[in-house]
Amino acid sequence: MSRKDEDRLLHGLYYYRESIDEEFTATSDQILWLAAHSYVEGTGWYKGDDLQSFDSSVVPIEIRKKLLMSKFELPLRYLHYRRLIKLARAGDDVVAISVTFAGADRAIRLHTLPGRMEVWYQERKDGFLGLVTTIAVSLITALVTVYVAERFHRNADYPPRLIYEIQPKSPPVL
Repeated sequence: MSRKDEDRLLHGLYYYRESIDEEFTATSDQILWLAAHSYVEGTGWYKGDDLQSFDSSVVPIEIRKKLLMSKFELPLRYLHYRRLIKLARAGDDVVAISVTFAGADRAIRLHTLPGRMEVWYQERKDGFLGLVTTIAVSLITALVTVYVAERFHRNADYPPRLIYEIQPKSPPVL
């Protein structure tokens, strides 16, 4: 289980209906399909009249339990724990899910690359990597600003102002 799996699940769950607190049911095979596909493919989870699903019958029974635990139960429980979704068991391998307001907000930010970058930065801004990223962005911004100002000043029609005189002035006469 990784944060990427959870984010892909949340993104697909929200963009299935694009509504907040509207409950729907999904099977474990449908959630497995969603966990196995990217953000772009996850928006096409609903095709025809039914949700797309993974055929878990091809997976051996010993591995199927671990697969369901790592890609179905744990990510959904964690999303429920973080209050991004509301989760209720509706059967053996069926769950009733609704996306909360906080989950919809996160899913909307995950829909674009700049939004995913913002989520990544917000989660890591307190650590060393966040500090290094902040310093790097500040340095790059300052360098670009100086470069643009120099280019603008160089292309100006008026001569540059002299700050220092080359020869000292004579002392005032009293």
